[in-house]
Amino acid sequence: MTTNGCAVLPRSFLYAPGNRADLLAKVGRCGADAIVIDLEDAVPAGAKAEARHAAAQFLQSLPTTAGPAAFVRINAGPAGLDDLAALPLGALAGIRLPKLEDAETVAAVDRVLQAAAAPHIVIHPIIESVRGLYGMEQFVQASRRIERYIFGAGDYVRDIGAEATPDRIATLHARARIVARSRLLGLKPPIAHVFSMIKDIAGLEEACRVDRAMGFFGRSCIHPSQVATVNAAFSYSADDIERARRAVEAYAGAARAGRGAIVLDDGTFIDEAGLKRAQRVLEVAAQQAGEAAHEQP
Repeated sequence: MTTNGCAVLPRSFLYAPGNRADLLAKVGRCGADAIVIDLEDAVPAGAKAEARHAAAQFLQSLPTTAGPAAFVRINAGPAGLDDLAALPLGALAGIRLPKLEDAETVAAVDRVLQAAAAPHIVIHPIIESVRGLYGMEQFVQASRRIERYIFGAGDYVRDIGAEATPDRIATLHARARIVARSRLLGLKPPIAHVFSMIKDIAGLEEACRVDRAMGFFGRSCIHPSQVATVNAAFSYSADDIERARRAVEAYAGAARAGRGAIVLDDGTFIDEAGLKRAQRVLEVAAQQAGEAAHEQP
């Protein structure tokens, strides 16, 4: 993966506070597919200028041909435009827009990127409120740079006056809607929210399993210890790939024999929908394998 371009579907996005030069120096070596320099919630109000300066220096130091893709989470509102003005945009793969609720913010960021002649930079809005959840269509209309949405569970739960519970029932509707709307709008699968219980790796694994089953792909991480779990959860195993390969081959044989469906030896029924699922597994696995091979010295 390169700093100036995202993996086809990055799995892990590791945050690092923009005002912590010591953490920025380490974040690219933690195994994440992408790094996110945070200028928003992780930075105290009095350290915003310091964070912009440190983030700019860090981005200028990044190699252009190797390493994880670099994103930045700017501040909400007009302060986000000040963030962009202070950064070397050419080193970025994308911009995260937090607490997004109006299309004009998207349009304003798009104009900045257009003026900077940075066609490669994508926009990942973060849905963190009911207003944001129901404005997804308008946001996409404001910029063609929107590639994927991100769900921000903490602020969303607060916005609806709910309570966070281990089963995450308060966010079920929002998560399902974000996945469905992303598909309707022709976007890549959305990115799952951060898992705040850093030491609960089993809980993280279960959250990833559920979110991937719902249609999310990839997760934001707030600690390096979460990266390996997230990468594994959003990767296809050797068994997954072999099962998909057998399904594609068996369906092709059935089609040649004039049948539109087949039952595999393990009892799995494969019709056209099953074929497409298997083909997607092979496609994504091939992309991830290609990226891993590209990273080898």
